[in-house]
Amino acid sequence: MLLSITYLALAVIYALVIIYFYLGLFRLPRVKPANFSPKVSILVPARNEEASILRCLKSLWNQSYPKEKYEVIIIDDHSTDATAAVVELFIESKPNFTLLRHNKSPLTPTFKKQALDFGLKSVTGDLIMTIDADTVAQPKWIEEILGHYQSNTGMVAGLITFDKELETTIFHKIQTLEFAGIVFCGVGAVGNNNPVICNGSNLSYRLKAFKDAGGYKGNEHLPSGDDDLLLQKIHTQTNWEITYSLSPASINYTAPISSLKGFINQRARWASKSLHYPKRWLLLLMLSVYFFYAFTLILIPLSIFQLFSWKIYLVGILLKIFPEYLILMKGLKILNRRELIWYFIPAQFFQSLYVLIVGFLGFNKKYTWKGKNGNSLS
Repeated sequence: MLLSITYLALAVIYALVIIYFYLGLFRLPRVKPANFSPKVSILVPARNEEASILRCLKSLWNQSYPKEKYEVIIIDDHSTDATAAVVELFIESKPNFTLLRHNKSPLTPTFKKQALDFGLKSVTGDLIMTIDADTVAQPKWIEEILGHYQSNTGMVAGLITFDKELETTIFHKIQTLEFAGIVFCGVGAVGNNNPVICNGSNLSYRLKAFKDAGGYKGNEHLPSGDDDLLLQKIHTQTNWEITYSLSPASINYTAPISSLKGFINQRARWASKSLHYPKRWLLLLMLSVYFFYAFTLILIPLSIFQLFSWKIYLVGILLKIFPEYLILMKGLKILNRRELIWYFIPAQFFQSLYVLIVGFLGFNKKYTWKGKNGNSLS
């Protein structure tokens, strides 16, 4: 009886959380496009990205925003490959493109945040946009993001998804579906004025809002968090407002991860950030979700062998998949990827299993980042 009550309680909490995010998708303020055309500084941190950075740079050069009104600062974060050479060749005769070299320091961490902070010292714009070196922006990216800025807006996050042309396996398609769920939970949280997550591959903020929040201070030692931890700092420590762009023209595209090992490692690194969220109730909420997923897997054999009521288990499963289906259908419609819903049921087992694995690895710092393991990064 206690097991049944615990499982149902966790299932109800999970369902309410996902429905809360779903409702938040309808609460994003509808703003009239702002007449906002500031000088924009785009930061592109890059470490060992020689194979992918050219597509990113071409997409930034082809922006419809006037070239005299935006600059692109590429930060070569002590790459050991030909990243710098690729960048140097491309930016010849492109006066609004600059390459900076961020060298290793034996006294300070050398994470993405340090590279971005280094780049911020050279910006000339009042509005900062960030994109990863393996990501491609659409031609109207800058204009669409700027259109969401009102006088009190400090940050505008944008959507990120995987490039359909690069999806060559079912694993890639399930990644896109699963990632859409994560992204639109983050969108819903912003709609509810309770920001939790965003992605540095499509992020923008006023330089003043960044400084008002203290920048990355307090999180320098973490290998990740240049996005959602900054989002939460701006929300909790300043009066600036935060919103999301759902404009299809502002969606950025990246490549899915090809190997299961790489996927698990990336998600474990993401999971590790939750230990440092300023709102401690978020950690408790994530733990309840983690235990719900654990019960969902453990109770499969118990239900099959009639050691647990299959009716109660079915109720728990329905409380999981129905809210997830709602938020995914809404998100996939915006991404124009509704065909991916056919992978919804097959993805359920994969999702439950990987959440348990990456949660354990992330909390115990069992991951690597750019050749270093999690324990050596703290």
